[in-house]
Parts: sequence; C-alpha cells; structure tokens
Amino acid sequence: MKAFYRLLNYEFGELLKEVLIICGGLIVTTLIFIQIELTNYNSFTVHERYEDIFRSSGGPIIFLVFLVLLLALYVIATNAPYMGSRSIYTFLTLPVKRELLYFSKLTAFLIGMLMLLAAQLISYRLGYGIMMNKIEGYADGQYVMMNGLFLSLIRSDFMQMLWPSSLLGITATVSVLVTLVTGLYYVLLCERSKKRWGNVLIVLAFNLISRSVLLRIEHIDSFEIKSIIIVTVLLFIFNIVFIWHSLSLIKKGAVA
Repeated sequence: MKAFYRLLNYEFGELLKEVLIICGGLIVTTLIFIQIELTNYNSFTVHERYEDIFRSSGGPIIFLVFLVLLLALYVIATNAPYMGSRSIYTFLTLPVKRELLYFSKLTAFLIGMLMLLAAQLISYRLGYGIMMNKIEGYADGQYVMMNGLFLSLIRSDFMQMLWPSSLLGITATVSVLVTLVTGLYYVLLCERSKKRWGNVLIVLAFNLISRSVLLRIEHIDSFEIKSIIIVTVLLFIFNIVFIWHSLSLIKKGAVA
C-alpha cells in the first residue's frame, strides 16, 4: 500500500494545479453568468425558481465545457510519459506491480472528477446566495423562500444527475463517472498498443452513457427505472472489461 500511496501522490501532484484551475474557473464562470442573468430582476419582476435561473444562465453547459477541459487534461497527462524523455519506460521498470501504476493513475483521475463535482455544488450554492442577496432587498425580504436551496436541488434534473438523492441515482451517477475515466484511459492505452478494435467498446460504452443521461432527464416511470438499472449494470460490466484489458496491456508492456 505504501508504494500505491507514493504513486498516487505523484500522479495527483502532477494534476493538482491544473485541476484546481479548472475547478476555480467553473465556479467563477458560473457565478458571472448567474449575476448576468439576474441583472434585470427587480421587485416587479416575475422571478423564476433558482434551478430555472441556473439553467437559463447556462450552468449545465458551463459544467460540460469544464468537464471536457478536465478530460483533455487527462489525455495530456496520460500521453506525457511518451513525450520528450519518454518516462514511460522508467515507470514500467519501477520495482512495483504494474497494477499499481494503473490504479494510481485511475484513482488520481477519479479524485479530479470528484473535485469538479464538488466545485459544481459550490458554484450552485454560491449562485443561490447571489440570488437571495438580491431578493432580500425587496420589501424587507418578504419574497425570501424558506428551504429554497434544498427544494431547488431536489427539483433540478441537472443537479439530481450530479448529486442524486436516491440509491438508484447514486449508482447510476457512479457508473457514468467511472466509465468516463476507465473508458478514456482504456482508449488511450489501446491507441498506444495498436489495439484499435477497443474503440468499438468505447463507442458502445459512451452510447450507454448518453442513454443513461437521457433516461434520467425524462419523466421517470417504472419502465424507465428498469431501463436505468439495465444501463447501469451494463456500464459496470464495461468497466470490468476496460480494467481487465487495460491491466493485461500494461502487464505485457504493450503500451510502451
């Protein structure tokens, strides 16, 4: 375990500065656009619910943009050992199990994803504070709603997708996040090892991710709940395949 922690500290340390910049950029950009959305609001304006203000200000799109930036950072970080000094050979000759090399990088990626989710939650909370500060100035705060933040989190399809309140939702979210990380790493390893047939699995997995997202933003009925369960189980199966084949490629040294 000590070797794993050392590798994890190294891998995450290489990403930390950029991940913090991305998370900070997400928070600042979201708050700027929420402030712009609230510019024309006054005591005579019909106010939307906060989740609608967040959506109309472009909050979900902003998150998607910074998620893509984070995934791009993972691609750069994964390809970095193959450039310049080609330190990939040094990593593969370290006196540790090659499985630890894989899981340390995977864990570093997952921590980065969790930090981005946390940044999204922080921006949502701070944005609500901006709206409340504006509304509190109307008629001595008579328009302030109690438990408004909690209710908006429950009503928002977008936030329920990222921070679900049900066991099924949590499981579905975990399956999507883990698939994004393991799938991206897998396709990069396949590219390095010339196993490009693995791209077929990636396409299937990302189609399932899209299906999972679409199912969760639609009106949920018993049929769709069953569909979500099936898609979630399939995503976990794909994760097992991605991890198994990735470890096989790394053990064989096919990615050098």
